[in-house]
Amino acid sequence: MRIWDRHSRMATALVVATALVATGASAAWSDTRSSGATPTAIVTLSPISPEAGAGAPSLASSASSSVARAAVAIRQSAAQAAAAAKAAAEQAAKKAAAEKAAKKAAAKKAAAKKAAAKKKAAAKKKAAAKKKAAAKKAAAKKAAAKKAAAKKAAAKKAAVKKSASIKAPTKVPSGGLVCRGSGGPGAAEQKVSAIGAAINSYRASHGLKKLSISRSSTLVGHAKTMATTGGIWHSGHENIVACVSDDSASTMVTAWSHSAPHKAQMLRKDVSHMTVGGAANDGWLFGAVLFS
Repeated sequence: MRIWDRHSRMATALVVATALVATGASAAWSDTRSSGATPTAIVTLSPISPEAGAGAPSLASSASSSVARAAVAIRQSAAQAAAAAKAAAEQAAKKAAAEKAAKKAAAKKAAAKKAAAKKKAAAKKKAAAKKKAAAKKAAAKKAAAKKAAAKKAAAKKAAVKKSASIKAPTKVPSGGLVCRGSGGPGAAEQKVSAIGAAINSYRASHGLKKLSISRSSTLVGHAKTMATTGGIWHSGHENIVACVSDDSASTMVTAWSHSAPHKAQMLRKDVSHMTVGGAANDGWLFGAVLFS
């Protein structure tokens, strides 16, 4: 607006000067632009000669036309300056908005990066804790297994020691039967379940129900003693005993079936359970069974 006002004042001064010249006065122009003050037309009058008076209208018309063109040029210049200023302001605003958006995007990116790093650290910490817990659990399990194995080994050792302390008879007791070709060291528990299964199969063939089966340490011990001695006899804890040379539970049941008292025991209807002991030694199988 200041540019336009200054130009307007200049145009006004020019018009005044032109009018004075048209009347025959002499004029001098002074523009105090540096101070921003209104341009001033300094006019001095001189006598009008007839010749000058005659040409005055033409001179005035020419001056008016020049002033009009100058005024248009000034207005155009002012409009261009205003448009340039507006464009510059818009450009500056656009640049500021772009910088603000870029700054916001950078802040968002930094926040996302920070959140991702935090999440990664948390996941890593959780995985480490899980791994540590798993290792601790595995170590505890291993220790428990080792302890159980040691306990089992100790129990086995104690059983062997106890078994060794039981002195087997050097010969078959009175009333027993010698299983010729059997006997000696190395007797071991064998085929407890097989003997029970063979008896149940024999009962089923006679239309009788199967009996439940359980292992008896006492009967296993008696079977091992018989296998070591090389004969069979009753210890008072079983109903039937036997020895066969082919290490077969089926052969043992067949042998019992050929003896009426033993067959009667296997086909009892007043029992539901059998306790079995079995041992083998050098190809021979010894068995002892109690029905209840």
